[in-house]
Formats: sequence, C-alpha cells, structure tokens
Amino acid sequence: MNKALYLLAMMVTLSACQNMPPEARPFSNVAYTEVVQQPYRIATSNRAYGDNVLQRVFYWPGADSPQSVLIFIHGGCWLNAYDYTHARGLFTALAKQGVATFAIEYRRTGDTGGGWPGTLTDIQQALPAVKQWLDEKSLGEVPVYLAGHSAGGHLALLAAQSLTFPVEKVIGLAAITDPATYAKGTNSCQTATPQFFAGMPDELAEVYAAATPDTVNIEAPVILLQGDADAIVPVTQSQLAGSEVIISEGAGHFDWLHSQTPAYQLLLEQLLKGAE
Repeated sequence: MNKALYLLAMMVTLSACQNMPPEARPFSNVAYTEVVQQPYRIATSNRAYGDNVLQRVFYWPGADSPQSVLIFIHGGCWLNAYDYTHARGLFTALAKQGVATFAIEYRRTGDTGGGWPGTLTDIQQALPAVKQWLDEKSLGEVPVYLAGHSAGGHLALLAAQSLTFPVEKVIGLAAITDPATYAKGTNSCQTATPQFFAGMPDELAEVYAAATPDTVNIEAPVILLQGDADAIVPVTQSQLAGSEVIISEGAGHFDWLHSQTPAYQLLLEQLLKGAE
C-alpha cells in the first residue's frame, strides 16, 4: 500500500511539473544558450566613461521606486568575444524586482588597451562615473551593491580594493579569486587566463600576485555565491579568506544569470536585504 501511494504521489508530482508553464519550472545547471535566450529589454540609457567605444555604462532603472542598486561587471573569461549583452536577461529581471542596474562594459583580451592591467583600469575608471550618475538620480540613498560574474567577479573584487565610495556588499558570482591556480587548469576559460595576463604564473609571479583579491583591502563585506555543479569555475575558487561563502546546490556556472533558477533567488535575496 505504501509503495502504491508513493508511486501515485510521484505521478501527481510529475504531472504537475509537466503542466507548469515554462517560466514557472525550476531550472538548474543551465547552459549559456539558455541564458542568452531569456527575454530582455535593452538599456534605457548609457554613458561613456572614456574615449573608446567599449568604455560605457548601461542602465536599467528599477521598477517603481528602486529598492537597491546593482553595479555589475559581466564575465566571459576576460575575452572580447563576450560582452555585456549576454546578461541582459538578468538585468531586465532584476529591474522588474526593483533593483536598478548599471552594467559596465570594458575592454578585454583582444581589444586594444585590454588585458592586464588595462581591463582593470577600465573598471576603476568606470566606477566614479557610475557614482556621479547615482548622485544625479539620488540613487545613492538606497543600498548599493558591487557584483561581478566569473572573470567579472574577479574584476569586481579587485576594483573594490580601491573603491572611493561605500557599497553595501561586494558580491562575487562564481568569481575567479585565485588566478594563478586557475591559469593552470585545462578548460577553455582557464586556458584564456594566460592570454589575459600575457604569460603563465611561473613567468609572472608578481603580476598574478597583484591580480589576486585580498579582502583585507575591501571595506565592505564580501559575499561569494558559488554553485557546486560549476564546471568552469570550481568550488575551490570560493575559498577566499575573509569572505562569506554561500553554495547553491546543483547550480552550474550560468545559473546566476538566469532568472528562473534557485541561484538567481539567492542573488536577489542578497540585493534586497539592505532594503528591508
């Protein structure tokens, strides 16, 4: 009898899942293609922070009265093959939840002026321009967060070390925190690391050391959100002293960018905590 009831319950559950609209079904370990296929709105406005066409900040205003502000640095292995547009579904979803979002575009490996240290210099140059924009819109009155995904998480953590205005938290989403170790890996993103730094760690020990985030130099709390099914940035990269680590079970590398995943809900929870 117990077995029959169990099977009946499973059939009901499966039937319910099959009858759910696609947007209501739970997602985990999503592919990059699923991220870029999300519905999105284009940015309502953008501003330059430098002379290069890539030195721009794009803005998605929060619905109604903004609850918080996110300054976001996209990932993509530091390569110019990946720009901010792959995360527009995320920015759109967050804006609907009341999170006003500023996405920083920047020069990357393959761009003139990109690579190390030019890419980080772009981020450092962009942040004061975002702060000026925040002040003009009186958005500095709500909690402001700095976050980045993957290689963008690495840049966010480094830029936070020289930040000239306060933020509520610095959030790394599947962030690369130990580039020297990461550069020795074999997946496609790991093998792009020596391209970014123009050499391997044993050749450029001082460069890699300078590019390794240190929470001692970051005034705001550092939160690392990591999926345990991430095949691109391993869980070991979330072992950064002085940070709080939150693991999303079953989450892959791109779950943080997809609004139908539990990982996204963890991110949203962090971004709305300061508005409570």
